[in-house]
Amino acid sequence: MSDLFLDTELETGDYRRIAGVLKISGYSLAELRLILEDEVAPAFASNLLSVAGEWAGWSENDVETIMLQSLSRRRVWLMSWLKRLVHRRYVRQAWEKIEQFLEQE
Repeated sequence: MSDLFLDTELETGDYRRIAGVLKISGYSLAELRLILEDEVAPAFASNLLSVAGEWAGWSENDVETIMLQSLSRRRVWLMSWLKRLVHRRYVRQAWEKIEQFLEQE
């Protein structure tokens, strides 16, 4: 799901690919959305606000490191709340695009 926060315009095929990976994850739709909102978005949303954001993607090791750092900093509830407020609309729109592919089949 970190690809949702790359500094590039995602295409239909990108959303389809992300949905394909999520389908085989074993998580329910509700669990996937919570993971996106509560774990992935707080870790990666700042990339969308960066003047020179990441556009090529992160390695699995980078994703793991960024996620662990983000989760360890989440104790600062005010900052977490403010970040969530800023990226809520984007996350909702991205989830709607992914969800249409998750519900197929």
